[in-house]
Amino acid sequence: NALLITSMLFREGLVNTEGLTFDTRVEDLRHIWIPLTLKMSISKSQGLEISSWPEEEEVREGSTEEAEGASLYDLVVTVPHVLDARTGGNLVAHIKVGETYHVRKEGVTHQQWYLFNDFLIEPIDKAEAAQFDVNWKVPAILYYAKRNYHSKYDLRIKNPIEASVLLTEASLARKQRKSHATFIPLMVSEMPQAGDLVGLDAEFVTLNQEEAELRSDGTKSTIKPSQMSVARITCVRGQGPNDGVPFIDDYISTQEQVVDYLTQYSGIKPGDLDAKISSKHLTTLKSTYLKLRFLIDTGVRFVGHGLQKDFRVINLLVLKDQVVDTVYLFHMPRKRMISLRFLAWYFLDLNIQGETHDSIEDARTALSLYNKYLELSRGGGNNEVRKVLKGLYEKGRKMDWKVPDCDTGDG
Repeated sequence: NALLITSMLFREGLVNTEGLTFDTRVEDLRHIWIPLTLKMSISKSQGLEISSWPEEEEVREGSTEEAEGASLYDLVVTVPHVLDARTGGNLVAHIKVGETYHVRKEGVTHQQWYLFNDFLIEPIDKAEAAQFDVNWKVPAILYYAKRNYHSKYDLRIKNPIEASVLLTEASLARKQRKSHATFIPLMVSEMPQAGDLVGLDAEFVTLNQEEAELRSDGTKSTIKPSQMSVARITCVRGQGPNDGVPFIDDYISTQEQVVDYLTQYSGIKPGDLDAKISSKHLTTLKSTYLKLRFLIDTGVRFVGHGLQKDFRVINLLVLKDQVVDTVYLFHMPRKRMISLRFLAWYFLDLNIQGETHDSIEDARTALSLYNKYLELSRGGGNNEVRKVLKGLYEKGRKMDWKVPDCDTGDG
């Protein structure tokens, strides 16, 4: 927070150093020694020439600089190291956000520099991004981008992932047999299109347990969070003649030691991820990543329960428009989230997750719940959905959110 406070003082124009107060708007100009724009060109002797470009200079179409093969590079990110003798200091970031962001968020076209200091984000003047004083603020990373490169270059992916990644592949497991297959790979005629529904569920195992300490006041402090690793990913067809049939059911081989298979919740058992003894369809993480990446780039819509957490642990970014999360579809504001098991019992008359979780069952259930939601919406619109949700929460409270018969109490 030292940088944030100092930056605020800078913007106010006053800083007090050892009892001396002076106007920083003039004083700090001597700390701006990083050029906001660079001009780069190849000399006649084929050497690279770099010079700063005055900010007031404009670049016009067909200008002399471009005709001579010169290019302008603008500073878009600086990462300073804020020094602190006691803690060693910390890194912050100054990032220039482009016009497209502000058009989308605010309907205006302008660029703005922001200070990112942990969870604090503050708009700053562009001069502050280039202010460095080696006594307390040292540049660690400077990132320049070619001016107007979006309009000058085709930035579309040149070599997209081939659809063949979804076709039949051999398992790493020596004992895996086709008779044990839990999925049917897609045929060429079934290749997904933009907007197609795909039911998805993922299961995880724990590689490292959480390390925590108990403070003197009785509160717990987390020293090191637990580390989760994806162990199984299942994708189910959401339409067509094979609706509900899995086309991906990959168990992810791992060389790292698993400290907890979380079998009660994941369905993963010791040996399932070991190529020597597993009878599952075992793949590498890279292989499964490519399949998911292909589906994401194609534009399919993933349907599941708690997908936000799943994608975070898998470490994949998926646009909101491509995610249908049933945990939010069947949720009322300021109320508790409802488990997939209770929703399946209440709406579909299904008793799932009795002894353990199965990702195929969970993905199919999420698809069925989404279809139920669409049915309710078509039947009476938002009013009907709110009425049904109200009844759902009343029933849940009466039953303490537990499914009758063989309930394990995990609701």
